[in-house]
Amino acid sequence: MKSFSTYLARKYFFSKGRLGAIRLMSLTALIGLSLGTAAMAVVLSAFAGLEDLVASQYEHANPALKISPATGQYLELTAEDSAFISNEAAHYPTSVFEPVFEQRVLLAQGDHQHIAYLLGSSMEYEKEHHLDQHLLTQADPALDLGGNTLRLGAGVAYHLGISNTNPPPIITVYLPKINASTNALNLSDAVQAKNVFVTAIHTVQPDYDANKVIAPRQWVQEFTGATHPSYLEVYAEDKALRTSIENHFGDRVVVADRLEQEATLFKVMRSERLVVIAILAFVVFLASFGVVSALTIIALEKDNDIRTLWSMGASNAQLRQIFFTNGMYIVGAGWALGMTLAILLIVLQQQVGLITLGSGYVQEFYPVTLKLSHVALTTLIVLGIGTLMSAWSTKNVVRD
Repeated sequence: MKSFSTYLARKYFFSKGRLGAIRLMSLTALIGLSLGTAAMAVVLSAFAGLEDLVASQYEHANPALKISPATGQYLELTAEDSAFISNEAAHYPTSVFEPVFEQRVLLAQGDHQHIAYLLGSSMEYEKEHHLDQHLLTQADPALDLGGNTLRLGAGVAYHLGISNTNPPPIITVYLPKINASTNALNLSDAVQAKNVFVTAIHTVQPDYDANKVIAPRQWVQEFTGATHPSYLEVYAEDKALRTSIENHFGDRVVVADRLEQEATLFKVMRSERLVVIAILAFVVFLASFGVVSALTIIALEKDNDIRTLWSMGASNAQLRQIFFTNGMYIVGAGWALGMTLAILLIVLQQQVGLITLGSGYVQEFYPVTLKLSHVALTTLIVLGIGTLMSAWSTKNVVRD
């Protein structure tokens, strides 16, 4: 009798419900859940696209790994460290360990001045950072300018008023040398200067271009007096190599990949994404109250039928299951419609470009990236909230 009444209840409700789905479902709840789902999926794809775009901008600006001293200005390498680096370079043939000597200096040409970071490195640095692919202008390679040369980022060149390197302009590099013997009477002796030729201007990434100038390692070491590099760049994306480096150096160094080198920027972006997800989840939560209203209306319309089925032997748990199923129809339909709309908008943005960034940006259209993890997160939030609200409302519309 119990199983027969359950069958009767399901058949009766679902036959009526499916034929009159628009009447039984709350259109407001369906639209609300659809828009909430679509908004969450689209916003997550926008954050992913923006993060991928920013990461791509740092692909040539930052090395695969950067080994910086945990304390102090210089990375002091012992004989044991040098032997370890040689062994790792031999064990990972594709890897390159590049020492970089960094010093903050003042650059001047005529009335123009700019403070930047002078990087002393080898040709390997220029090759791995693909500087030749980002050239704006370059001096004639046939010119014999000696070793006192400098490559400028586009931002530095702009501040110095340099737009062409043919013929190569000469700029002055100033370095303060403050020590215990420095006083107000000999301040001129605390500053050393060097004239160098500008051989190239490149554009890699805005922050990099505005703050970095590249020079041959030899004259930078002589000019600054540095005997130890400021940091090591490793041109190899290998987790095993990173683990080996961290195990050897321990807490003496900080090892960072491309994104970790811009940790502050990406932490802010991810914090903003979490806040937006929380807001949109709250919107979905509010929209889910439409499911409660819909199930309440169904219960009021079917009050006599509920009593009839109950008298025929259907239990309250079975009746709740019927209402819960109807609630999940609304939630599932809202999720499916919203995801379909979101995917359509994302594909149109990728292929056609519905939203533009305007002139002056690195690309014309706002970047979006559809990721399976974001689809799964949206599905989990929408269906999770919808299921909880359906279960809660079902408990209240059919009481013991």
